[in-house]
Amino acid sequence: MTSIGEVYFALDGDEFEPDEVSDYIGLTATKVRRKGSKQIGPPPLPRSSGWEFSLGRVEDEVIDVYAMSEALVNRLLPYVERIVEVEAKFGLIPRLQVVIWIDQDESKSMPAFGFEHAVIHTSGAFVDIDTYRN
Repeated sequence: MTSIGEVYFALDGDEFEPDEVSDYIGLTATKVRRKGSKQIGPPPLPRSSGWEFSLGRVEDEVIDVYAMSEALVNRLLPYVERIVEVEAKFGLIPRLQVVIWIDQDESKSMPAFGFEHAVIHTSGAFVDIDTYRN
């Protein structure tokens, strides 16, 4: 079994329309949530709205968060000015999210967690890391 990883950039806020954020930035979100909206799965309803952009999940024996986060930020670079503007306009909080499902086979390599300076500096986001057993 392999490990699975995903790194995404999110903008979170109390009440805003995620589609307006996509329009303003010029980049379509890969996932959105709307405060109080019904969703598939168990409650609770979302307590905030969110806009997310991801390059997708990676499934491999070695998950390299350094490379994944750098690729994500490089993809977002042309939109940085608009992202900063939309954060101020809607009072949004930027988040760099790492989600890892770790292979439990002890003979397999563990994921490398870390970020290049440019990733943190450019994103201006706080970092949240979630790990799960695969």
